[in-house]
Amino acid sequence: MSLLRSLNRLPRHPASVIRQFSTTPSRLDISRVQVIGRIGTEPEISQASNGSSVTKYAVASTIGFGDKQSTQWHKVIAFGYPSPERLTKGCRVFLEGDLQLGVYEGEDGKKHTNVTIKQRSVSILQRPQGSGEGEGQSA
Repeated sequence: MSLLRSLNRLPRHPASVIRQFSTTPSRLDISRVQVIGRIGTEPEISQASNGSSVTKYAVASTIGFGDKQSTQWHKVIAFGYPSPERLTKGCRVFLEGDLQLGVYEGEDGKKHTNVTIKQRSVSILQRPQGSGEGEGQSA
């Protein structure tokens, strides 16, 4: 059998699938972020008006090597996730979420932007020294 015949027998994607991706790029928009870092503030747990829990905390991630290191701080908000009390300052976590951009006017009358990660999932990679609990737990 010739190579051309064998290639013609390979399954093909229907034209509608190809057309769907090429003509509607809005379906491909993603605003997701993944961060590995340490929780730098004690999580603040509060109640929303509908009764679900809201947890706010900050994660620090360090990038670079040697003299070129820099630390970035990420504000995180989580809605209704189970066991937020398992997250403590110093935990090393793998965080996945969506970026949210907020614009507000400050007291000085200038517009400011605020970038927050809306948490989808978080996994505890390492607890702080002396916490007495195992590693690799998921919240």
